[in-house]
Formats: sequence, structure tokens, C-alpha cells
Amino acid sequence: RRATKIEAQAQNMKVSAVSLLLIVSLAAPLAEAFHPAATTRTWISSPISSTTPSSSLYAIANPLKKKDAKPKHGRDIVLRVESIEEYKNLVVDEKERITVVRFYAKWCKMCRASEPFFYKLAADFHAAHKVNFVEVPLNKRTTVLHQALGVPSLPWTHIYHPDAGLVEERTVNKKHIDEVRQCLRCYVYGECDLDDVPASCENLYGECEIEDDLTEVET
Repeated sequence: RRATKIEAQAQNMKVSAVSLLLIVSLAAPLAEAFHPAATTRTWISSPISSTTPSSSLYAIANPLKKKDAKPKHGRDIVLRVESIEEYKNLVVDEKERITVVRFYAKWCKMCRASEPFFYKLAADFHAAHKVNFVEVPLNKRTTVLHQALGVPSLPWTHIYHPDAGLVEERTVNKKHIDEVRQCLRCYVYGECDLDDVPASCENLYGECEIEDDLTEVET
């Protein structure tokens, strides 16, 4: 009887062992079937620790996103200014890049008509030539800024050079956007076609009192 009981226990152990092997062999396929997303992360070669840089974590989370992806639209490049302090920081105090400013209003039909062309200008010059683009809407907060800068009409543009400050003031409506583009090219490349550049100092800078300047120099 004791031998029979031992044989029965051995038989039960064999059955348990076979069952355990069967469960182990089926565990991986079952896990993949019920949790397919778990297999998509097997490409990560090293574990993420507390010391992993945030840029590396971003790259892991977004493996298909380029680090320096080009903005899809010029609207994504243009910075909006809503105060005198912002204008000073982004425009007046800029000492490395040329800055183009557009003054506009939401209710202005000519502003809306020329807006896509201004954004196209920003897309063409921002990345390729490192030119900053800023826009200042006309509202209750920016009325004083428009008046202080002497904006005569809308849409209007200013071009600032890092070495010379404000160098151009002109309209930037749909009809004259090509003139603004040509003018910007002059400052970007440092040269201009003489036929395209007005010889009049009044046209270039608004007004020039040459006689008064000469008088001051002579005295």
C-alpha cells in the first residue's frame, strides 16, 4: 500500500510538472495577444533613469519628430507684441538680427488681405537669413505704442537693423509687399540694385534736413 501511495504521488508530481511547463510555454503568446503595445517598446536599448536628460526623454517619446523641424506656416514664426516693454525687448534691444515689424488691426480689410503675404515673407527670411518678425495689433493696450512710433496708416511696417536701429518705414499692404521684400533683401545681402533704390533722402528716411546738418557741422 505504501508503494502504491508513493507511485501515486510521483504520478501527480509529473502531471503538475507537465502542467507548469505548458503554462510557461503559453504565457508569452498570451501576453502578446492581450497586451500588444508592450512589444512596441522593446527597441529601447537602455532603461530610463532619473538622470536621463529631458531632451533624451522627448526623443524617446517622439521618435519621428525632428529636433529642428521647420514651422509649417509663417504665422508660427511671427511674434506678437502687446506692450511697450515687449516691443523694447523684442525689437529695440535686438542687437544680432534684423527685425521686421508689422502694425495692423483686425478690423482693417487691407491688413487681412496682405497678411498671408507677410507670413510668406517671414517663412522665406526667418530661417534662411535669420530675420526676426514681429506684429503689433492696434487695440486698447497698444494704442499708445502706435501713436508713440508715429504709425500713419495700416498696415505699416518698420525694419530695424541691429547696428543702425530703425532704417525703414513704409506701407506693407498687398500692393507694396514686393517693395518691402526687395527692401529687406538689401539689408540682408548688404547690397541693392541702384534702379530699385530711391535716390531721394526723403523717400529713404521720411525727411532729411541736409542744410541744417551742414550748418551745424560748419559752426
